Amino acid sequence: MKRTTLLGSAGALILGALSSHAMANEQFVAADNTVGTQLCMAITKDNPFKLDREMDKHHIRHHIMTKKLLCNDLSVREFASLYGFERSLKKLRLTPLTETSIHDLAQVHGDTILVVSGSK
Repeated sequence: MKRTTLLGSAGALILGALSSHAMANEQFVAADNTVGTQLCMAITKDNPFKLDREMDKHHIRHHIMTKKLLCNDLSVREFASLYGFERSLKKLRLTPLTETSIHDLAQVHGDTILVVSGSK
């Protein structure tokens, strides 16, 4: 019983490390310095404190973020779900969109730079 629990825990840790490694290869770069882009970049940090600080800085409320802001022509929910920003979604009181996909982890060859732009 202990061996099964130990092997299951080790497997979960390895899968978690691999998925975080895949996310580490994506770099987000701001397209401009508009308020919308700054808010979208705060979402990409996936840190509730930084997101809250950025929202306070620009006097933006949760419902404005979720209803009116677009990041790369996607709603905030779609954008955060697409890139796996679970903590940002939770801070904005949104549930992630669920979908099933298969990623070939062996195919990742380098950093991917993604340009982020917010609605104006």
